[in-house]
Amino acid sequence: MATALKMDLSLYQCPQFFVQFKWQLKQAQQQQAEKVQFYYLREQDIGDIVRYLEQHKFTYSHHQGTEPFLEVSIDHV
Repeated sequence: MATALKMDLSLYQCPQFFVQFKWQLKQAQQQQAEKVQFYYLREQDIGDIVRYLEQHKFTYSHHQGTEPFLEVSIDHV
């Protein structure tokens, strides 16, 4: 069973926050990862990321614990 790649977005602010998300998602797809976890800070606005995932029909789950993250499933055709 493959483990998820973990990406830390907590260091970035807009607009780099969204740009880094898209770049790291593309890298995960190229590495043929099954899942990727994007860690962020509670004060960061993830609205653009959620809209992107929904528009592109990604399956994801939102974990809102002490270290919030989005876990995105990457479908390979």
